[in-house]
Amino acid sequence: MVNFAYLPIEDFADAVTPTNAGPRVLAMLVAYFDASKTQLRRPYVAVAGCLANLNTWKLFQPEWQSILNDEGLPFFHMTDFEAYKNDYKGWTKERHEKCLIRLGTVMVNRTEFAYGRGVALDDWEYAKTKNEVLNPWSAFTYCANQCFHSIAIWANEHNHIGPISYIVESGDGYNGELIKLKDDIESSPTRRMRFRWAGLHILPKLADALYPLTPLQAADVWAFETRKEWENKYAVGDGERLHPVRHSIKFLLQSGAVKHDMGFSTRENLVNLQPYWFTERE
Repeated sequence: MVNFAYLPIEDFADAVTPTNAGPRVLAMLVAYFDASKTQLRRPYVAVAGCLANLNTWKLFQPEWQSILNDEGLPFFHMTDFEAYKNDYKGWTKERHEKCLIRLGTVMVNRTEFAYGRGVALDDWEYAKTKNEVLNPWSAFTYCANQCFHSIAIWANEHNHIGPISYIVESGDGYNGELIKLKDDIESSPTRRMRFRWAGLHILPKLADALYPLTPLQAADVWAFETRKEWENKYAVGDGERLHPVRHSIKFLLQSGAVKHDMGFSTRENLVNLQPYWFTERE
């Protein structure tokens, strides 16, 4: 049995959210940056993740950890997993599929809501020349902000009034923009109320051999799958799909147990974006 050190989810939650303000929700976000520029593959940015209340994450953590221990994995990283690289080198297809089914079952049972936003970078750069609303931001921060709005809509629809803590995996050089977005939200009582704001916390994948939170690994799977879906669907810019929908994302969504909101912003969407998408969005 292999055991690795993880930050207990309840300890983290107690540190970042008030304990007496109603049910606490932790929203996890991970980004994928695809810099590929081959003839058929456009470069993309996708931010996606999942949320659940604290009690559900407490059930998630030992179940996920048990699978990691069984496989001798320090953590789960979807890109290496799908490429059969590093910790997954030499795995058989049977072992690969069995592991993904086990992890996916935990995600379906313990994830309350999944969300994601993505853009193609060529669309983003073009739209910035036409719409000044986009100019202060990168595509990464735009997608993260859109995810925040998706979470707020979920909270409204489910009458959730308790605090929501936003946990983002460190964003490949964009942490400064995330902090600016955090400051913009915290400067407005309306925005704090809309997002049930209990703070934004940027965590690395690894920190001094302590793996920060297992739920970020579930967010990693959602981010990978949404990026792949958009890449397959929008690779040549006209909606003509390169590949069928992946079996893995079908498995995560087929039961309907996980409510989801996955949106891709086209060039037209970006050009016509209104200022309120970066403010209150009433």
